[in-house]
Amino acid sequence: MLHRPRIPELAQRDRFVRRAVNEGRVLTFADEETASVTSQKVRGRTVQLFWSSTIEATRWAEALAGNNELQEIALTPFAADLLPGIAKAKGLVGTDWVSDPIEAEVDPLDLQIRLKAEALALYLKKMCKSGEVHVVGDDTGPRLTPAGPWSGPDQFLHVFAARTDAERHMQQTGSTRVISGPIIDFIGVTLAWAATQARAVAVEPIAGAGLLEVKVADFGRQLAAAAAAP
Repeated sequence: MLHRPRIPELAQRDRFVRRAVNEGRVLTFADEETASVTSQKVRGRTVQLFWSSTIEATRWAEALAGNNELQEIALTPFAADLLPGIAKAKGLVGTDWVSDPIEAEVDPLDLQIRLKAEALALYLKKMCKSGEVHVVGDDTGPRLTPAGPWSGPDQFLHVFAARTDAERHMQQTGSTRVISGPIIDFIGVTLAWAATQARAVAVEPIAGAGLLEVKVADFGRQLAAAAAAP
């Protein structure tokens, strides 16, 4: 059983998430095998170590690996590939590890969700920069689709910043067209409709890392704030 994290651990984890998203990368040792330690909290589990700060990563590379050689891992492969791999191996993630008793030992899939939530603001900023929002639909208008091919009956409004991503989803779901429009119309019309029809908005802020579910009203507020930002 994973222990309940304390406030200092949560602060350390959240700092890592903010930095990783803002910098678009994380750091670990050049030799990944030396960037792991035995869990201090869960017997038999291994903690894979990552940092958001070059200074901290270099200091611990020298202490644990005997050199200061680091490698940068871009946020997308870290969230989409490495974290699921660590989860499959039943490992944990050490975020900004400094060898204190309060070290954050984070479930990798929980960390993936937090990274996606943090990355949503940047994704919305990208959407606002293009000035358009893309959804799939048919001749009657926007269409709600399930979270995935083997998911339950819940229906989501899948929203895309890039038309190419919407076209891919259209082909996967049997929709017949991509509907693109300005943000103000999307908020005022499409989201107003979705509020009574959809379980949530589904968006993928980090490519390949899976969908993030956002309540329709919350998504509208965040998108409106991003659109109004200078």
